[in-house]
Parts: sequence; C-alpha cells; structure tokens
Amino acid sequence: MRALAKRGRATRQVERRQEDGGLTEYLAFRVGSSTYALPVSIVREIVRSGTLTPVPRAPNGVLGISSFRGRVVTVIDLGGLLGVACSVVQPTSGPIRIPRLRILMIDVGQETLGYLVDDVVQVYRLAPRDVESATTVGSDVGAHVTGIARPQESGEVVLLLDPKALLP
Repeated sequence: MRALAKRGRATRQVERRQEDGGLTEYLAFRVGSSTYALPVSIVREIVRSGTLTPVPRAPNGVLGISSFRGRVVTVIDLGGLLGVACSVVQPTSGPIRIPRLRILMIDVGQETLGYLVDDVVQVYRLAPRDVESATTVGSDVGAHVTGIARPQESGEVVLLLDPKALLP
C-alpha cells in the first residue's frame, strides 16, 4: 500500500514539474495606475530609496545618477519613458531624495540601469498560455510591450515590458 502511495506522489510531482517547465517568472510593479512586469532574470535588486544627482544635459527620462553598492548607476523615470504619470519628485538643481519610491536595478547588456517605479507588487510565474501578443496595444507604450498577461491568481492585466526597448 505504501509503495502505491509513494508511486502516486512521485507521479504527481513529475506532472507538476512538466506543467512548470514552461513557466517564466516576472517581477510585477506599478507605475501610476498600471501594472507592468519584467523578467526576474534581469532584475539585479530592488532599492527602496536613494539620493540622485542630476546630470546636466541628460536625455529626457534620465533623472540622474546614484551610487549603489559602489557602482554608479543611471536612474531613469520609467513613468516618463512610458508616458504614464509616476510619483516622481520634480528635478531640481541639487540632489533629489526619493524616500517612498522603488528603483529596480536592471542588468541591460554590460550596464546596470535603475528604473524608478511607484511600487513593487509581486512575482508572477506565467505559462505561455497566460501571455497574449501585444500587437493591439496602442500609443507609445506599445513599442515597449512584448505581451499582455492575465495571471490567474490576481485576475488583473499586466503589461510585459521589453527591457531592450527601455534603453534611453
């Protein structure tokens, strides 16, 4: 009897592993009232706050630079890049303190960039069947979106972003 129970458990574990085989993990976060996500594999860390030093003549969307763990990182206003209102402190001539917001440290090629977001929501494990093509997303955001997900556990719509399209 025990042998049958063990075989049943082993079969269920193999079935679960086969189901999980196509899952990709995405870190979901909010910018304004929308939820976006990036693959967890490119997220280095999430920083709770920081002080930014503005850079003269920086491209639009670049809030400034900051030092994190001994590395100088360019911090980008993701809301501004996507054309969505973000709770960003307006740039001044001196250092900018960001107490409440989150900075996602993303590895893009050889460089680590920081993207300012309003809040980090959770990690979603999505199967290919949970992701729809983003061919119908309008506006400027459509150029940055690779897919649209509707995670079963939350029921909300999550826009999956293309990290390469987010480069300034």
